[in-house]
Amino acid sequence: MIQESFHTTLRSLQLSSPECPVAQLPAEPWRWSAVDIARKIADGALSSVEATQSILERIAAVNGRINAIVHLDTEAALDAARAADTAVAKGMPTGVLNGVPVTIKLNVDVRGEATTNGVSAFKDRIAPDDSSVVSNLRAAGAVFTGRTNTPPFNFRWFTENPLHGRTLNPWSDDIGPGGSSGGAGAALASGMCPLAHGTDIGGSIRYPAYVNGVAGLRPTPGRIPAYHPTTGLRHFGLQAISAQGPMARSVADLELGLLAMCAPDMNDPMWIDAHLDYADDTQFVRVGLVENIPDCPLAPAVRDALRFSADWLSNAGYMVEKVQLDGFTEGTELWQSLVVTEFRQHMMAMLKAASCERFERSVQGMIAVSPSVDLAAYLGAHARRDALRRQWNLLLNQYPLLLMPTSCLEPLPWDADLSGDDSMQRLMAAQSPLLTLAVLGLPSLSIPTGLAQGLPSGVQLVAGSFRERRLLVAGQVIERAAEMPNAFDRLM
Repeated sequence: MIQESFHTTLRSLQLSSPECPVAQLPAEPWRWSAVDIARKIADGALSSVEATQSILERIAAVNGRINAIVHLDTEAALDAARAADTAVAKGMPTGVLNGVPVTIKLNVDVRGEATTNGVSAFKDRIAPDDSSVVSNLRAAGAVFTGRTNTPPFNFRWFTENPLHGRTLNPWSDDIGPGGSSGGAGAALASGMCPLAHGTDIGGSIRYPAYVNGVAGLRPTPGRIPAYHPTTGLRHFGLQAISAQGPMARSVADLELGLLAMCAPDMNDPMWIDAHLDYADDTQFVRVGLVENIPDCPLAPAVRDALRFSADWLSNAGYMVEKVQLDGFTEGTELWQSLVVTEFRQHMMAMLKAASCERFERSVQGMIAVSPSVDLAAYLGAHARRDALRRQWNLLLNQYPLLLMPTSCLEPLPWDADLSGDDSMQRLMAAQSPLLTLAVLGLPSLSIPTGLAQGLPSGVQLVAGSFRERRLLVAGQVIERAAEMPNAFDRLM
């Protein structure tokens, strides 16, 4: 009964990949997808203990070099794996991630562990209970196999901090792994997990996915509950702009993670019981191709990725048309007026607590190029946000999908945010697709398209509010055509 119940759930997913016999899968389960691990555990062809031990062995082999996972309770992970296997053996009801190894970012609460947020002053801040998303993952049967690194306060596009050190990109030591979910992206790309939790208030899921060559979904805010016992009150940006979501090496795994993460939790008053699937999710809709971003020419690899993706979508049946989309400059200014202003108001007193000179310089640089906002201007930014959302909603009614850059630049070298105000201004313009979608609260998917001169490249898909599955369906078209390689063998 449990096997049939699980496979009924898998059949309900839009993107479930065809079942692959164990004999055709790689020998090491750490190489498998989350969907394959979940299937084989449910079938009894693989135990969660075997899957977890394989992941733990991979972590032991490569994490010393990458430093993506900065806390790991091995015994707790194996205990959870044994419990998952017992549930299968006894025919007990199980969740969609029963026995699947999953990593959790450092900025959310895991009961009994420190929520350090990459800040030395928080190294002893022990969470009294799980955050909403962690509780949902635990209820779905996930086995937690580590906490992934983040910059202090999750407020930088590079992942390093004095408490846990620097996380490297598995593709190149010279470029960063992104931020703030850089540890999650690097862990996935190096084979240390099949599914990872991330958060995104300005690109923190999508940018690390882009530079690590994996997939990252920023859902609509309110889709996944986000209550955190250790942090308590949340200002506007965390309520209406920040989002949590899955990161993975395949789009089908993103869907499985989304299904587990979006379960209800009344502790978060912003959670919305919205439809997860719509009858037209799989339809070949019109796609607006956005190739021009104001104030920032696209890097050649970015322009190529857009062209390839447009061709792949067209070949599949989507109707792709070039569109001129305004609002990126204003969207960036709105993000600065709302998010940077709130950081300045609520977090500047804690800046020294991070004890990270490069982080402090980055934040001060971002503040220097952001408008100085008083109460009237802050309220005005809310009104302007509403007007810009209306403009984009009307366009998304005409083009239900938008195809655009994740970033206008190729993956950034370390400390690209520390070269002065002019450089920071150019960087903010280059990241305007990330910032604008965040401030508008629209769901978006970062999907890899292959390698360009040895580094990951990719694009971003955008849909209307709560239309995440529309993104995933189109994203899988790009994924299958791109055949993105992995970085596993580079680390062997």
